[in-house]
Amino acid sequence: MTIIAIVAGALAGVGMGYVLQRAQLCFRATFSGVLQRRFLLARGWLLGVAISSVGLSALFSTPLGDGLNQGLPFAPVADVVGGAVIGVGMAVAGTCVSGLFFKLGSGMLGCLTGIGGWAVGELVARHVVLPGPILLPGGSGATFPAVLGVPRPAFALAFLALVAGVLWMWRSSDRPRPRHWDWPITGVALGAVTIAGWVLAGAAGADFGPSTVGAVAAFAVGEPNWWLTAFLLGIVAGGALAARVTGDFQVRGEPRVRYLRLVAGGFLLGAGGWLAGGCNLGHGLSGVAQLNVASWVVVAAILGGLAAARGVRAVIVGSAHA
Repeated sequence: MTIIAIVAGALAGVGMGYVLQRAQLCFRATFSGVLQRRFLLARGWLLGVAISSVGLSALFSTPLGDGLNQGLPFAPVADVVGGAVIGVGMAVAGTCVSGLFFKLGSGMLGCLTGIGGWAVGELVARHVVLPGPILLPGGSGATFPAVLGVPRPAFALAFLALVAGVLWMWRSSDRPRPRHWDWPITGVALGAVTIAGWVLAGAAGADFGPSTVGAVAAFAVGEPNWWLTAFLLGIVAGGALAARVTGDFQVRGEPRVRYLRLVAGGFLLGAGGWLAGGCNLGHGLSGVAQLNVASWVVVAAILGGLAAARGVRAVIVGSAHA
């Protein structure tokens, strides 16, 4: 079963890394773009999670879906605090967790220091217990369809129709870099690899699809999650493959201060992901596609943390130039 988990995880990771690199879909850039009124990446992300929500709704109704996690618990304090820490970590590191892995594949060696900080952050946060109730226990009852009393497939189809309609009427001058994907291709591809990731997870006996949280902690307790580990390494390989296609592959280092930012930001990304019970992939992609209440709250908290960090930086820079 270990071999199956490794192969399935690697396939899911290669697909995810390839799509993220071809689209240049770093979640830090996606959410920063929203704050700056640039929506190219956000449009691709929204279409991707809407497509994924329909695919996961169908998957959860099959025998393969019986062993899969069908909803993340909603613990407001942990979700808001963890999400905000992730947002600050994105601002400090200049990237997200999945960005660290696919950018490493494109030759950005400094990402190794960020991944090191991320690993330490997760290990440290394991010993932190935040107060506050769990308002919705994990499972299908923690999703918007259950809260609203609507069948999950019907809600997912309505969500996809709404997103598709809004994006179709949304006119924008944003254009991708040459040889990178525009938002419609990004959305369809992101939806496809997310659904495929969940199918491969179920086939390998894992209970959750694309995410990053838990890989390091599992090793720390002597119970490696081979699917998740292979998935993360697959993102590196997929990013390398895509970077070769686009001509972005270049082995390179970073200025000294950038290494410090990657380590510190990576630490916050790892800690925040553990506190929130999910990262930019676990909540911002898989969790949102599950239609979890918690995941949308975490995404909002990430935006808030990122905006706050950007605001503090602007004040500091302005004071320095005064």
